[in-house]
Amino acid sequence: MEAFRNAVRMVINRSSDDQQLDCVLMASVQKQLTEVADAVTSVWPLAALSDLERRECAKTSAVRRFPTRSIVYDDDRNSNEANAYFVLEGRCTCMQRLRVRKMTTNGRNRFALIRDHDGHGQSHNLDTQKNVQTVYVKMSDLRPGSVFGLGERRSGRVVIATADVKCLLVPLSFLSKHNGSNIWGRTVCSLDGTNPTIEQSFRKFVVENRWEEYKKSLANDLFRKRRP
Repeated sequence: MEAFRNAVRMVINRSSDDQQLDCVLMASVQKQLTEVADAVTSVWPLAALSDLERRECAKTSAVRRFPTRSIVYDDDRNSNEANAYFVLEGRCTCMQRLRVRKMTTNGRNRFALIRDHDGHGQSHNLDTQKNVQTVYVKMSDLRPGSVFGLGERRSGRVVIATADVKCLLVPLSFLSKHNGSNIWGRTVCSLDGTNPTIEQSFRKFVVENRWEEYKKSLANDLFRKRRP
């Protein structure tokens, strides 16, 4: 009889624990849904959707946080991801990753841009090429209200958190269904028009490198002239 009582007591205790766990899980899920719903209403033009559409958006979207100096988005890693990123809090820097070959002629460095694929879509074996290096060029700063990942050019793009960042991730499939006045298409055109191309980023890298070389050469000349 005592063994039976102990067994019943264990079942009752286990049931109570399961109920408590269910309550905790439900509270956690509700908190997440509320956070996403609040984020949706804070983003224009998502806030202009109907109540039903906003609820649908909240169910399919997510809020993600990224600590300072972490990678928010990397084209190599997230290229197959079908989400748009809306920056809610914090700051990010968008960088362009370039593969360049460095050549030194008459004491001056020269660079050539290397693309990962040729015109026939065949990948080059970059490891066999000499003096090839990866460089990063700053493109833009992203602050609350910024968006990326809508379908704009992003080959080789990397987004890094320069402060703790919170983003709302919305599936592109949802945005394509709610694209009144082609708002998202026009946003993509705006992003492609303001973000520099790979060639423009490469030219910026070359100019900055020459400027650094000039400053270094000037400093060396001044140092030599001051020697007794």
